[in-house]
Amino acid sequence: MIKILHIYHDLMSLYGDWANAEVLALEFKARGADVSTDKKTIGDEMNLDEYDFLYIGSGTERSLIACLSDVMKYKSALIKRIEDGMYILATGNSHEIFGMTVEDNKGIKHDALGILNFETVQGPGRVTGDCICEASFLEEKLVGFINRASIGQTADFKRPFDVKLGPGASDASGANGKTEAIKYKNLLGTYLTGPLLVRNPPLLRYLANEIMGKSARNCANPFFAFQEDAYKKALMELSNRIGEK
Repeated sequence: MIKILHIYHDLMSLYGDWANAEVLALEFKARGADVSTDKKTIGDEMNLDEYDFLYIGSGTERSLIACLSDVMKYKSALIKRIEDGMYILATGNSHEIFGMTVEDNKGIKHDALGILNFETVQGPGRVTGDCICEASFLEEKLVGFINRASIGQTADFKRPFDVKLGPGASDASGANGKTEAIKYKNLLGTYLTGPLLVRNPPLLRYLANEIMGKSARNCANPFFAFQEDAYKKALMELSNRIGEK
């Protein structure tokens, strides 16, 4: 049995992020695994030891701060599970909770979980754009969209995504050569938002293979053929913007 925990599902699913937990469960089932998904939000009790995979999506800046205040109750347990190798995916601005602080657009700093040494500064405007990223742990490229309020993030570590199109994590520029995302052990966070795993079957397969380990096997669910076709078309169209073939 593979157990998925989707936290703050009601507050942090601004761009259809909920689909990431759903499509991963669908992938597991297509591979013959038994799967259960629990949804928890502010005020619910969570026993992190019960789960193999944790997911959190993107939300408004106000929702993020509210969830950050709640998740701090589980700081010690979450750090332990991350060190033990729990798989976690955080899309959109939700990955900001794993840094040291989040400074809102009023200049107020909020303590975060402190898993990785980076700080986020939010601003009054938005940084948006379609993206192509090369992940250090994947052969295939990723496609996605960013819509964030953060002006940038300071960081003293190497980021796993090389951004070929779109804004990096450190500024609002759309120039090539930027970097993005966080990765520590089996924690992966990125500003790429919305149904990231639906749009990127290579990342979906990677996570399924990692979580299932030796029991992982290929599946022949017809849905994934359409998913693969959509991914290839999106990658081709975005690549045309930067002259890639």
